[in-house]
Amino acid sequence: MAYDLGVDVGSVSINSVLVDEDQRVVYEAPYRRHFGLVFEETIAFLRRILDPSFFAAEGIPSQPIRSVSFTGVHGQLLADVLSAPYEVETIAQALGVMHLVPGVRSIISMGGQDAALLQLTYVGDRWHLEAFNMNGPCASGTGSFIDQQAERLAQSLYGPEFHMDQEKLQKTLDDFIELGLKSTYPAPVATRCTVFTKSDMIHLQNKGEPLPNIIAGLHYGNAANYLSTIVANRELEDPVVFVGGMASNRLQVMAFQHYFPGLRVPAHHTSLGALGLALQTQRQGTRVQIDLSRLKEYQSALQEEFPVAPRLELEWTRFDPDNSLSARHKRRKKNPRVYLGVDIGSTTTKYALIDGKGEILHKCYVPTQGKPIEVTQRLLQNLVRETGKQVQLAAIATTGSGRNVVGDFLKADLIIDEITAHARGAVEVDPLIDTIFEIGGQDSKYIRIENTHPLDFDMNKVCAAGTGSFLHELANKMKINIVGEFQEIALSARTPIHLAERCTVFMESDLGSYAQKGARREDLIAGLCYAIVHNYLNRVVEKRPIGQRVMFLGGPSLNRGIVAAFERVLQRPILVPKHREVLGAFGAALAVREMFEKQELSRQSRDLEALARMEVSYTESICRADKKCHNECKLKVYDFGGQKSVWGGDCGRYEVTRSTGWVRTNLFLEYQQFFQEMMDEEGISAHEVSPGDRATKPRIGIPMALHAVEWGVFWAVLFSQLGHSVVFSPRTNNRLALSGVECMTAETCFPVKVFHGHVRHLMEQADYLFLPNVINAPTPQEDEIGFFCPLVESSQYMSRAALKVPDPRIIRPTLHLKDGPEHLSHAFHKGFPPELRPSLRELETAVQRAWDAQHAFRARLLRRGREVLEQLPPGEPLWIVTGRPYNLYDERLNLQLGRNLAKRNITAVPMDFLDLNAEDLSDFPQMYWGLGARVLRAAKVIARTPHWYGVHLTNFSCGADSFIEHFYRHILGEKPALVLELDEHSAVAGLLTRIEAYQNVVKNLEEQSSICDPNPQSRQAGLEATG
Repeated sequence: MAYDLGVDVGSVSINSVLVDEDQRVVYEAPYRRHFGLVFEETIAFLRRILDPSFFAAEGIPSQPIRSVSFTGVHGQLLADVLSAPYEVETIAQALGVMHLVPGVRSIISMGGQDAALLQLTYVGDRWHLEAFNMNGPCASGTGSFIDQQAERLAQSLYGPEFHMDQEKLQKTLDDFIELGLKSTYPAPVATRCTVFTKSDMIHLQNKGEPLPNIIAGLHYGNAANYLSTIVANRELEDPVVFVGGMASNRLQVMAFQHYFPGLRVPAHHTSLGALGLALQTQRQGTRVQIDLSRLKEYQSALQEEFPVAPRLELEWTRFDPDNSLSARHKRRKKNPRVYLGVDIGSTTTKYALIDGKGEILHKCYVPTQGKPIEVTQRLLQNLVRETGKQVQLAAIATTGSGRNVVGDFLKADLIIDEITAHARGAVEVDPLIDTIFEIGGQDSKYIRIENTHPLDFDMNKVCAAGTGSFLHELANKMKINIVGEFQEIALSARTPIHLAERCTVFMESDLGSYAQKGARREDLIAGLCYAIVHNYLNRVVEKRPIGQRVMFLGGPSLNRGIVAAFERVLQRPILVPKHREVLGAFGAALAVREMFEKQELSRQSRDLEALARMEVSYTESICRADKKCHNECKLKVYDFGGQKSVWGGDCGRYEVTRSTGWVRTNLFLEYQQFFQEMMDEEGISAHEVSPGDRATKPRIGIPMALHAVEWGVFWAVLFSQLGHSVVFSPRTNNRLALSGVECMTAETCFPVKVFHGHVRHLMEQADYLFLPNVINAPTPQEDEIGFFCPLVESSQYMSRAALKVPDPRIIRPTLHLKDGPEHLSHAFHKGFPPELRPSLRELETAVQRAWDAQHAFRARLLRRGREVLEQLPPGEPLWIVTGRPYNLYDERLNLQLGRNLAKRNITAVPMDFLDLNAEDLSDFPQMYWGLGARVLRAAKVIARTPHWYGVHLTNFSCGADSFIEHFYRHILGEKPALVLELDEHSAVAGLLTRIEAYQNVVKNLEEQSSICDPNPQSRQAGLEATG
């Protein structure tokens, strides 16, 4: 008798099984994470199992181990060094599953960083891998990401107490899952990639969503993302099994069973790759004895060359490791008047207490842990203990992503965006600074300062978020204390390795790849410091000016390794002031002190002790505020000691800073109202169909997404004129969006996914679906091209394939709208199914009538835009919002941008309300995209019109905007613009922060221009420019 040992060394864990000659599993090693120490942990594991005393300790009959073989992402290198058998994990896993579940057809595999689908078929006694699909790098981290989120909610980001081990992480994860099982419903969590997921979860936590619902939403989102990106439109045949580390997660199993009710989780599900490998080696009769000393020798002799960067060291920067308050600050006069600033960030919450001179008397910095109210109460308890009754609290200000809900709880005198707060705090420390870099747990910011005022800023795009929390999570994975040990390791590296600098997921992939090749740990950590810096400069700062006095703020600024990397790359000293980790709270406190001293605040009685002790309770309810809205958003209704406070929903209705100002006109909403007016005037009632309704004439379904948002009048009037009933899909909501995500067969921008959801909805509502191939749009000049993007042009093909729409149900003309109505009739004629096809004469009449109606709709928009411009008071700033109509007027895609601007007393005009046709675009002769040309025309008018400011709305992964955005900024020159990049996430907090910060920049620029030119002629130039 003899045993065969299979070892699966994956991206996160080491799993192994020992099988006897009867193919029975006699031992399965406990699931063990290696924390990046692949060689060390593998050697320790093999040394133990090869020790003769192992069998007695485990109660296993003692037999020789005949073979040791390897699989997994790190397995091949180990096998090569040890001259042991290796098998790719796909084959090994399939062999293991088939041994336990004979006849299995579909295998869902989800591990630490990889997710895969294996579909098997059989011919006689032979099996074949019929289909295989695997996640890309942007969707990686499925298992380890769950670990990280469990950790983030349980541990301090930068606290000195730190010890990572298997038991602590496993208990944290178990508690995390147990909490999620108590959810009342899964909250909507975007899961395109780990960064989006984290953004949504943090936003939901800060607006008060119960943690069980967020945890459940994460797991259900994982399952939906797996369906969208990996299953696509494949049919999964039973039996369907779920394997890998994530199959131990009951909540993830439940989420998959929502889609696959018969899903099974086999025994040994974490070690099936190791099992299949051991069985294969046994069948082949292989005998292998390994020498562990060869692994040690390999590590010592490793001389592989890696791309390197200069050694990290601080040459010009003064970095004071002592960040505590000075004794002078602690000695204060008796009972001073003080001001409190509280910064509720995505991952940490901090406060700064200042006196009338602006000196910090007390500060504190703790993890938010997804509980902004509870953490704020703990901070208040700490403050009361430290100060007692020795101070007079005059005013409170809140900032950060949780500023509104905590501001409501504290009855704050001022609620201020974090960009303005950081700028205010920074210039107090050094009035001469011209640039601020701030990297937080989830957001990164660039601020340009001129004469102590912020005049331009930008924040990270969705795919570059999380740099602060990413550092901490990666350090945890590698068993490194983020506070002291991380920077010491980084600064000890002699040859830092150059890592990918595009986004955090690629950085992690690079780290794993180099570690697999034997790179030294310290070189990887130093390389990570450089990668964070390059990522920030390339993705946040981009081509904006970097001054000579650069201040670095945020949690990572406490890390000497990151500071040294900034100094090396920029070749100049970096200002890292004391108390920089609370500078946002400090700036908020300074701002509210100024308001108090100017007597702009009404005095409130303060009882911090009562607030700290207050019983905070909440109930959950459904939002019914808008009868026309069918989202059924879940709300959290707090009871703050008798004060009712409502938070939640997707639209930001309850997140807007409390304001007494009047609400401006919302032209985004008026666009939809004008559309409805046109339908009413044309006698078109495009209602939803109830089950059992009998149709008297064919129902044509028009998905109100992509091209239909702009051309819906044309489509609807055309079919109405032909005598058909028209059915529109409803406004986009979370259910409809998720429906689209689930049925995708390719990774696209979010609007295309939403379009799929609209089509899917109409399949139950309409007899025929109108899915045209819209190639181009009318252009102001004949020589312009005017194309739609390829995904819009081909949306019919994608949705038809994904949803398996029968050909006879589709009306699909190929339309060149640029050619005008006289050339469209033949195209429409070809696009109708034979049984529905009208005569050419009928079509010519209907097309002309519909074309005229579309132009009447356009004229109505332009007329309304002109009215707004004429009514605008002289010198008042005007925001011109550019973007594609399907983003501008879909409130789920734009996170209710129009409402949020109107509530902040901002006059905003979407570009479709302006007549831009006369604008010369001859300096862009090869502009391929029709909507891109419209955006650039608007940019030209904004650039030369005083008091006009540009906001551009775009999507993550929009190919056309990847360069149009650069042209847009180039045209605007030194005039700052706000670019809002949105995606599947429903987190409105980041959008509101950017709007409020840009509003403050506009205010500063207007004040500056009024000094230079006290008699501006603002409106006339804009009116002339837009016809």
